[in-house]
Amino acid sequence: MMQTQYSQISVFTTIWTILINTVLVLLILIGILIAASMLPLKNNYRILAVMSGSMQPTISTGSLVIIKPVQEYKDQDIITFKTPNSAKKNDYTTHRIVKIESKAGGKTFVTKGDANSADDTEQIVQSEVVGKELFSIELLGYILGYIKTLPGLLIIVVVPAVIIIYEEVNKIKSEAQKIVSRKRELKKAKNGKISD
Repeated sequence: MMQTQYSQISVFTTIWTILINTVLVLLILIGILIAASMLPLKNNYRILAVMSGSMQPTISTGSLVIIKPVQEYKDQDIITFKTPNSAKKNDYTTHRIVKIESKAGGKTFVTKGDANSADDTEQIVQSEVVGKELFSIELLGYILGYIKTLPGLLIIVVVPAVIIIYEEVNKIKSEAQKIVSRKRELKKAKNGKISD
């Protein structure tokens, strides 16, 4: 009976450890990807959250969009650009190119959200384009948006740190118990030899 309880506890502990390590690895990978996307490298990819439904059903609200600058943008490409006339510094729009026009200053793009009935009113010049959509992942944009808040930042930093510290404390505790156990066995063995 006792052995069955120990084996159940052991299985639970193993599953818990695997789950914690998986979450930890995912958080670390997300952190690395976000940090790498923020590096001021030329033609670096960027990770952005889509918070409107203008590109439904192609890109859902709350999706994570990976974009990268390319040499040439083509008709029907989905691009991300600085939102025209926005007061916010990092306000971006992700829409599809529906027409490319050549003007004296270079190319301009007429864009439109897939869910919108009309083209965007402002034409976009190439210098305003941040990049072309490589792919998107549904729902992960909500997580990215949350990570950018103070509680989210604390979770992405504090939770992995607490997990790592917890795991290390358990390892140290286990090793300390093994050392104490070995010392007791050695002491018993010594006492047994002395009494003989």
